[in-house]
Amino acid sequence: MQLQIALDRLPADRALECARAVAPLVDWIEVGTSLVKQYGAAFIREVVDAAGDTPVLADLKTADDARWEFTMAYDAGARSATVLGLAASTTIDTAVAVAGERAREVVVDLMGLDAGQRAALADRTPATVVLAAHVGKDSQGSGAGPLDQLGPWAEGRLVAIAGGLGAADLPALAGTDVRVIIGSAVTGSDDPVAAVTRLLDAAGRPVSTHERS
Repeated sequence: MQLQIALDRLPADRALECARAVAPLVDWIEVGTSLVKQYGAAFIREVVDAAGDTPVLADLKTADDARWEFTMAYDAGARSATVLGLAASTTIDTAVAVAGERAREVVVDLMGLDAGQRAALADRTPATVVLAAHVGKDSQGSGAGPLDQLGPWAEGRLVAIAGGLGAADLPALAGTDVRVIIGSAVTGSDDPVAAVTRLLDAAGRPVSTHERS
């Protein structure tokens, strides 16, 4: 299991402080859509600098103009960026193409797609594309979680899950290759490092740091 911490709906200084604190413990740091919109592409670079060697994902949720937006994110140092699965096929294909040209990652956010649409998208995208089962903020609390969106389409794919997840969700994912995206359970804590440590314990992963640049 990989752990990605999403920075969302935070003041810039708090987001950077959190990134610096938890980056050595986790696999990815995410600049959430709210922060990209509020602070712009320059803030992606600030998070990249704060995260050191830990790769950063820019959660653009691109719906159009993929070449411009993905180039913007990659130029700012992001190693990955997101495109909406609801976007036109040509937009998704362009995002995949730009990621290939730049040797970076692309994540397709499956928010709002039904089971048939998720399966169709898995069939038509390269295996290098990460597919993210996602229950959006406004839909959280409705009863369904991102794990409910997984199915045969996810077999043999790079998969991420997001949407209201916490430590209680992680034991079932221990030992898998799923990338788990967690936001407020960490960023809303008075001690983000302790919160990440609890998540790693729940996932059965040793708590260790990696080198920072």
